[in-house]
Amino acid sequence: MSFNEKMKEKVWSPWAAGVLLGLTAIASYVLVDKTIGSSGGIESIDSILLKTFHLNLANSMYFKFQMPPVVSFQIVLFAGMLLGAFVSSKWSKDFKFRMMPDQQWTQNFGPSKLKRWALIFLGGIIIEYSAGIAGGCTSGLAISGTMQLSPAGLLFIAGLFVSGIITTKILYGGDY
Repeated sequence: MSFNEKMKEKVWSPWAAGVLLGLTAIASYVLVDKTIGSSGGIESIDSILLKTFHLNLANSMYFKFQMPPVVSFQIVLFAGMLLGAFVSSKWSKDFKFRMMPDQQWTQNFGPSKLKRWALIFLGGIIIEYSAGIAGGCTSGLAISGTMQLSPAGLLFIAGLFVSGIITTKILYGGDY
């Protein structure tokens, strides 16, 4: 199988994807002296929006000094992830834009689009807030932290898997 055909496969080996992610993390560190992490990008976007719309929160110490309204490396990384996912899905002819939940969700929670989108939004807020408390997002802690053998990264990975298994069991029971 040629490289081009391999790149267009819908499902990749987790080993190949892991190696490529590791090489990407190393390249990021070597080329731009930054570790991979995207939660700061969302906070930078928030800071830019707060400043653009002249909201009072933009004048807080956090958004003035910790997350100033600039286009940061994390915003570029975030945009690159979205663009890469789009290009990859188009390349493999797997692109779909859908509003309807998948069959497993519908069987367990009903067909409501509003419920699905509301829970996704709430989950996103919880994840972003938690990432701020933890000092990094899943990519920052799991990938970059583990790459540097950080105890926080290693503990986070263990917690991520344990909480993911428990959450899946609660939400889907034995149907996953």
